[in-house]
Amino acid sequence: MALARLLQGFADFRLGYYRDHLDLFQRLASGGQSPKILIIGCSDARVDPGILTQTRPGDIFTVRNVAALVPPAQLPPDQRHHGTSAAIEFAVRGLEVEHVVVLGHALCGGIAALVDGSGGILSRFDYLSTWTSIAREVRDEIVRALEGQPREQVLRAVEQAAIVNSIRNLMGFPWLAERVAAGKVVLHAWWFNLTEGQLYAFDPNSARFKPVLGVELAPAVEQATPLSAIAPARLVEALAGRPPSF
Repeated sequence: MALARLLQGFADFRLGYYRDHLDLFQRLASGGQSPKILIIGCSDARVDPGILTQTRPGDIFTVRNVAALVPPAQLPPDQRHHGTSAAIEFAVRGLEVEHVVVLGHALCGGIAALVDGSGGILSRFDYLSTWTSIAREVRDEIVRALEGQPREQVLRAVEQAAIVNSIRNLMGFPWLAERVAAGKVVLHAWWFNLTEGQLYAFDPNSARFKPVLGVELAPAVEQATPLSAIAPARLVEALAGRPPSF
């Protein structure tokens, strides 16, 4: 039944959307893709970047993985399989995108598995804990800072801190950092609360995620942003009720 829904959906797409936008698909087929935005999102079936942003084919280059994590740059590159890093490199160096968005979300199962650790029901999985360990350090900081607080509050804090940590990891790729310094690329840290349908963006000045209320917002990292502004520890300080420091 589930597969039949997909096939029926494709049939509807082909006879509907594809036919209605045939000129667009012909341009994409003959001219290739030239998106201006890379979105690094979560694999979660409830949070589709294309649907959330109501974009058209060709508008965004998307890489999705568990918890929307960006691993630290492997320098020099080794012969292992770096799927997320390869996608980021292709978007930045090959397609020359102008914006990179890390899009995390509420109720993230990957982050919940990270927070629960060895006591969680997903701890027996083969690859999950190794992957989510990318954000293990910020998880530990949050757990210490919010000791005694409700689990839901801790989860939300780790979800947001992991996004900031991924932004910082992005700056570890030299070819991306060079483009940021030259004003060719800006970075954005977003968190989507699917229970209320609200998007939040990280504000480096307050070290908080603030609701996005219009179509204009300051990026998390642009040409003159110091690396200290995106230190996850600043978000931890803000969440713990202490003034964030640079």
